[in-house]
Order: sequence, then C-alpha cells, then structure tokens
Amino acid sequence: MELVAILLIIGVVLAAQVIIFKKYAVKGIYYSVSTDKTTVYEGETLELVEVIENRRLFPLPWIKTELSASKWLAFFKKDSAAQTVGNDSSFIPGVFSLPPKRRCIRTRRIKCLKRGVFSFDRTVITATDILGIISHSFSQQVDITVTVLPTALDGEDAPLSFTEPIGETTVRRFINEDPFIISGAKEYSGREPLNRIHWKHTASKGKLYVCTNEYSTSNKTLVLMNMQRREVYPVTCVDIRDLEAFIKISVRLVENAVKSGGSAAFATNGGHGRCVSDMISTDEQLLPLLLKLAELSDSCSDGFADFLDEINPTGFTDIIIVTSYIDDDMRAFADKAAAVGRNVVFYTDGNTDEAEGYNYLAVSRFSFRWNLGEAS
Repeated sequence: MELVAILLIIGVVLAAQVIIFKKYAVKGIYYSVSTDKTTVYEGETLELVEVIENRRLFPLPWIKTELSASKWLAFFKKDSAAQTVGNDSSFIPGVFSLPPKRRCIRTRRIKCLKRGVFSFDRTVITATDILGIISHSFSQQVDITVTVLPTALDGEDAPLSFTEPIGETTVRRFINEDPFIISGAKEYSGREPLNRIHWKHTASKGKLYVCTNEYSTSNKTLVLMNMQRREVYPVTCVDIRDLEAFIKISVRLVENAVKSGGSAAFATNGGHGRCVSDMISTDEQLLPLLLKLAELSDSCSDGFADFLDEINPTGFTDIIIVTSYIDDDMRAFADKAAAVGRNVVFYTDGNTDEAEGYNYLAVSRFSFRWNLGEAS
C-alpha cells in the first residue's frame, strides 16, 4: 500500500511538472545577444556575449540555443563545442541549465575571416523538462550586423614591391617652393624678404638666417578596379578569389599614395551600382572607402570599356588599372591618357605580352585559404 502511495505521489508530481512546464517554461526564458564591436578589420577578433535568464520559480534543467551566423564569422574551438556549417551560414549550439531566478552569461570569441557585412540573424531556443517528456522551441530575432573592413595586401604576399620604383620615374612638384614646408635655414643673402627670417637660427648664429622650403607634390592617383570577367557575355563578375585579391591590392595602392604625401581616388564597375570614392589624402578619409569595399557585392553589370569611356584622365597624374586581363579598349584608354601626359599602369594576373609598350607590373594570382569552421 505504501508503494502504491509513493508511486501515486511521484506520478502526481511528474504530471504537475509537465503541466507547469508546458504552460510556463517558455514564458520564463529571456535571451539576449550583443557584441563588443560592430566594425573590425579582416583577421581581427570580436566578442559575442549571450545572456539567458530564468525568471520563473521552477528550474529549467535543459535549455539549448542555436545561433545562426555567417560562416565567415568563425567561433574559436574552446568557446564553442560544435559548429555546423551550411552553404552560407553556420549554426552554433549552446547548452544551459538554470536554477530558478538565475541567469547565465557566456562570452564567445569570433575571428572575422573575410571582408563583408555579416549578421547574426536569429536564435532558436529549445527548453526540455527534466524527463525529456515536454519540449518547447521558439525563435528569437537577433539582428546584429558586423562590418568587416578589407585589409591591404601584406608585404609577404605582394609579388612586387609597392614602394620601390621600377625603371625611371618622373617626380612631379610645383614650380615654386611651398612656404608652409620648412626644411631648414640658410644665410641671409639680402634678396630674401624679411618675413622669411629664421629667428631662432639667427639668434644662435649671431647673424641673419632665412628659412628654406621644400617643394610640395601634386600627385593625384586614380585606382580603377575591373570586376568584369574576360570574354563572358552577358557581363559577369570575376572569380571571388580574384575579386578579394584585387580589393586588397587596391587598398594597398590607395594607402601608398596617401602615405607618399599625395592623394588618391578609387572606382570600380562592379557591385550594386558603381563604387566610387572621393579624393583621399589622409588616413581618416580612407575609412569611407573601406566601408564601401566591405559592402561591395560580387556582381558586375557594367562593361569595363563603357566604364572607361566616362573616365576623364586629365584630373589625375597617375592611373592604375587592377584587372584580370588587358584588351584593346584598355590600351586605347592608355593611349588617350598618354596623349595628355598621364601615365597608366596595369596590375594584372594576365599575359604580359598584352601590355607590351606600357608601364606594366605583373601580379601573380593568389588564392585565399579560408577556414570554413572554427577558429583555432
């Protein structure tokens, strides 16, 4: 009789927990996600913080979360027990057990493998009672966007030096010295205006000295990136690995133009509408271009020949074309630019014979070895 009573009590308790769990379990779960950064560079890491809270008076013995994210946001192995990768997305599971009125905070580290704009779309949350009899699932939107900025091609990966000139180069400068760039002092000859006297040097030497000035440069570089695949109609975008390589090369070229004291602009015929930047002369002005390149899609609808027809070479001193091939239209554009005293340089992984007679730098094809999955 006692055994029957015990079994009856156990049955009543289990039935009660099933009824209570079925009615209130999901209502007692609160879940949130946040990241410490929303803008990072390729290869950098960010932290994602998951908070799950049990606000009810009964325990939640088993809760599973499955976060949906881009496969290019790789979770570190020690911060994620398993990571299932799909075609474009990965699903990162988490398991929690919460006493009444308690919450759990979990921090995961993520490595950003590739430039782009990626998002954490939603989380599927599943709660199960202690016996696994009742299981409830619901989906919660996350809506967190992470912008991964492209990085310049590293010196180790560069097939050629971007700083050493190849062959003879023309140094462009203004005819007159720049009065704002003081390089030193020289003895006063009597022909210099008195407002050019270098008073500090004069005091130390005991006789009049005047400032000497440097020449300022007027280099304006235009970097054109061709996203069109050769001899494919309708117009099609280049291979994704070539595109990523060209973006890295273009960023490096723009950075070098700015570091050398000049200015640069960028334009390409791809993406959803053409990607064109303003003139960039400082590191701060480079950020808007990096944001545009992060958002650049792997699509191309404009032929590069039509794109070149709209380019006026007279506004620049140098024009660099990053392309996977060189054709008659590009050679005609180079001739047009040369006629007005402008240089055109090709950066390409194509055949060097195609650019015979032009300033030409061959860029070897390189491929990214992206790790699809967990970061180490």
